[in-house]
Amino acid sequence: MPTKIKNFYAYQIDLHYLKGRHQVDAVKWDVTIVAQLIDHIYNLSDDQKTQRFHDSWLIYLDHFSNEMNYLFGRFAYAEYGTTGELIHADNLRRRPNPKNLREGETLYTYFLIRKSDGLFLLQSHSKLNRPRVEEYLEQFGEPIIRHSQLTYIQICTLLDSSFFDNIQALNSVNKVSIEVTTAQAAADENAAVQLLQSEADRMDATTVKLDFSAKFRRSGLAGAVPFIRSYKDKPGVTKIVVKGKLAGAEKVIRMDESQEKYKRRVEVDGTGQPTLRSVETVLSQIAQARAPLRREDDDA
Repeated sequence: MPTKIKNFYAYQIDLHYLKGRHQVDAVKWDVTIVAQLIDHIYNLSDDQKTQRFHDSWLIYLDHFSNEMNYLFGRFAYAEYGTTGELIHADNLRRRPNPKNLREGETLYTYFLIRKSDGLFLLQSHSKLNRPRVEEYLEQFGEPIIRHSQLTYIQICTLLDSSFFDNIQALNSVNKVSIEVTTAQAAADENAAVQLLQSEADRMDATTVKLDFSAKFRRSGLAGAVPFIRSYKDKPGVTKIVVKGKLAGAEKVIRMDESQEKYKRRVEVDGTGQPTLRSVETVLSQIAQARAPLRREDDDA
């Protein structure tokens, strides 16, 4: 069977709730809640569990299984609303597209959740990314979130140590750029993030960028690193770029280039799509080999 190289990114799932008499924000991992939430969504009808965007593309949970050591699933995705001509990759010949304007080609994105600690592996996809998955789970899993007395679910980016090591190695930090998406809004949202999202919504934009410049020319690295850590996993934040100087030359450090990523070869079917069993095998092998997450949950 033919194969293709696919990228899979690593995240950590956190369940937020209000703790104690003072109702402070706290974090825990509970696989039972997450399994119930995804199972609830999966058992909805296709129409009930489909999320549509701008009447041009849609996603829904297409497959879910609860295995001994992990939860495994697949999202279906399709774009529609256009019927451009088809072009042959080899000879560049064109022909009319026979599909209906309301039809779209179905593509799949796979994920796996390790039961022991909430490690979340997600196949790379330009649109079905971390903020979209967060939004989808919160929207369609709302009854389970409410019943379990959670405030929200957060999928946190796992970074190689090189990201902060590279920032620490800079002689100076000139600018920190933070990109915010309107796909996700949550209870603890930073006020600046909320304001940016509101402004983006008003302008019908999907993302907006916030630049911090003078702040770090004064405070330097001592102020930049804690600041970046505080923004790294805020719901809605999709990109962080740090610009500084190293040995007199400009240096650009991008968070997405330091994200924990696994590049693996998987089997594909006759349509060029990864096969379910091949991806499940690959992801389960990654989860089995990957070291346990160093969680700092309040209930741990």
